Amino acid sequence: MVSQTIVHQAARRTGYRYELLVAPVEIIARRHREGQSASQITRYMQAQLGPDHRAASRSFVQWVITAAGGGSR
Repeated sequence: MVSQTIVHQAARRTGYRYELLVAPVEIIARRHREGQSASQITRYMQAQLGPDHRAASRSFVQWVITAAGGGSR
């Protein structure tokens, strides 16, 4: 589970409401813990949310991974 602080920071970074980012942030962190790379997660998020969604950008995915305590894969 990702801390609420990270989700609040994600909301500030994207401009989206906190409630709308809980699930994407959790998905990104979980998929990374399962061994997926930032590129794989980005492709998944873009397929689910659309390529223009801020929570599906490569930089956001990488930020979540780093903020959640993961390294790059």
